[in-house]
Amino acid sequence: MLVVRALENIPEKGIAKGEEFRLYIVDAHHHMGREKNHQNTPSGAYEFYALLWFEMQRMTEKMKNQDALLFEPIGIIAPELPERIFKTKEKWSRMNHGWLVDRTVVFPYTDDYSKSKSTEEPSFQVSNDKIAAWTTRAPHSSRLIGFARVDPKDAINGSPDLPMRELDRAIGELGLRGLKLHPLAQLFLDDIEADYTRNVVARAGELGIPVILDTRNIRTAERIRNLVVSMRQDEKYKKAMRGLSVILAHCAMSPGSTKLYDILRDPAIYGETSTLHDKDVPVLFKMSSDRLKSHLGSWSENLLFGTDFTFLSVQAAELILHLLSREFPGSLEDAQRILGGNALTLVNRPFGTIKSAERPPQAVVCLGCEGDAVVTLEDTIMKLISGEGWDITSVDYMIPPKHTWPRMESMSAGGHNGIYFDSYVISLGIRGGITEVHLWVKKGPGNITSCTVLGTKGEDALDSLEFGTQKINATFTKAINSNPIKSNSAMDLTREVLKLLA
Repeated sequence: MLVVRALENIPEKGIAKGEEFRLYIVDAHHHMGREKNHQNTPSGAYEFYALLWFEMQRMTEKMKNQDALLFEPIGIIAPELPERIFKTKEKWSRMNHGWLVDRTVVFPYTDDYSKSKSTEEPSFQVSNDKIAAWTTRAPHSSRLIGFARVDPKDAINGSPDLPMRELDRAIGELGLRGLKLHPLAQLFLDDIEADYTRNVVARAGELGIPVILDTRNIRTAERIRNLVVSMRQDEKYKKAMRGLSVILAHCAMSPGSTKLYDILRDPAIYGETSTLHDKDVPVLFKMSSDRLKSHLGSWSENLLFGTDFTFLSVQAAELILHLLSREFPGSLEDAQRILGGNALTLVNRPFGTIKSAERPPQAVVCLGCEGDAVVTLEDTIMKLISGEGWDITSVDYMIPPKHTWPRMESMSAGGHNGIYFDSYVISLGIRGGITEVHLWVKKGPGNITSCTVLGTKGEDALDSLEFGTQKINATFTKAINSNPIKSNSAMDLTREVLKLLA
């Protein structure tokens, strides 16, 4: 997380000079794998973020001298649980850096593994396997969110349902959590509105996963908008439209075009900021704040931060610093939405696959536990993943419901930035097996700690990370609250949780 300090009083926001805040950052556009001269791994991502922080420090001094900043970047801190995971093994601890960015959405390049061996094998099959191997195993599973890639044109060259079958496999079996499509690289730029593309986008909507599409110009963005509108007008895509979120990578490289903001007013379409630099950056946010006003929420809900590493390098530092500058037309809450909140809202659901059997939720509650029951429980989980049995497939924090991002708190007042660090889901799986569970850990007032052990699919599973107004059915809520196991100490709570995992 990025720690920033107010350089002056901002009375209209209730902010005093010297108050410090922490911003949770999600990179929504990041490549991994190998493509010609481009290659990247998780450790390469963390090294890049360390470099990005150094560039920000260099640029900060210049902007301070020009009196351009309202908030000064003064440090970075890691979220506690992911950092503890990286410290569990010595070989992992060497990658415990680069915490300027807390989560990273990663997907394959059009890489050396993307081409299939025959027309009946889908493109990107091996590439998706590699992304899943990085993003669903500790320690990287606590920092990386994997997106799949498919080639819609596989439906022309092979079976009509071939790209959908690979998408189903990548999401359902591998546990990837979104989709990247590249009309230029896969040569369907003129066919974005064609049926074979529509079928892939519709399947993503049915699966409830976000789709990020590469856009190099406003014409491409218009074609994507036309596709979305035509689906909305067709009754057979009603289910798909309920779950569809489309992200325009690079904001079509057209921040000065009024057409971009007409497109971004569509409730299913969002813009992602990578490639934008120099004068494009202030233009994007000024025009967004003027043209994307909504009765539902802030204009800033339409934009996501991304880096496009390794195709781009430290240009993202310029954008982050603009969000902290006098020229930025929004608030610190707007900056937090853009830097991370919106990406988490689109991914939304905790990690899960179709592998595991359904299981009823069982809560274990410790009232007035002495010491820190959460730390004791986490210590035990670290021991589990240090062996040869269990692995952490993801760590997902609860977030506010859409349109309700809270006001930022200074660190002296608790530091709440919208991410509920005291309510999170640890996804666990047996290595090489089919057992998969969620541990929903909640720390409440008065030393109340609970851990609910539950399955990752079915009616009695979490289908949202929204905290407070969960999209949870009544049966699930009743199952959690009706018969909790009561414990009297941190060790008792941990023992009961282990029994449920046995």
